[in-house]
Amino acid sequence: MLDTKTLELVKSTIPALKTYGEDITKVFYRELFTRYPQVQSMFDMEKQKNGKQPKALALAVLNAAMNIENLDNIRKSIEKIGKTHVELNVTKEHYPLVGECLLIAIKEVLGEAANDEVIQAWAKAYGVIADFYIEIEEKMYQEK
Repeated sequence: MLDTKTLELVKSTIPALKTYGEDITKVFYRELFTRYPQVQSMFDMEKQKNGKQPKALALAVLNAAMNIENLDNIRKSIEKIGKTHVELNVTKEHYPLVGECLLIAIKEVLGEAANDEVIQAWAKAYGVIADFYIEIEEKMYQEK
C-alpha cells in the first residue's frame, strides 16, 4: 500500500507522462539494451524501430500512474500484457532491471521536474506495479 504523498507525487507526473511518455520509453529501451543486452532477444526489434513498442509501454506506464490507487481497474490490460510476457518467459527477476531503467529514463527526460522525491515515489510505485504484474503472470505460468 502506498502512502498519500507517494500517490500524489506519482499522479503529479501524469501530465508529463502524457506529453513525454514516448520520449521516456525510448530512453528506457536504450538504457535497458545497453545495460542488459541479454534481454534484447525478448523484444520485437521491428516494433522498436517502428515505435509501436515504446508507444505501448508509454501507454502502460501512463495507465498504471492513472490507476495507481487501484490497479485492479486495469487488470484486463495487464493480463493481456502478461500473456505476452509469459510467452516470452519474462520472470520476476526481469522486473528490477526494468524498474532501474525506467527510473533513469524518467529522470533524464523530465529533468528537474523529476527531483529525488518524485523518483523515490516512482520507485515505490514501480514496486507495487511490478508486484501486481508478477502476481498475474505467476498465475498464468501455473496454468500453463
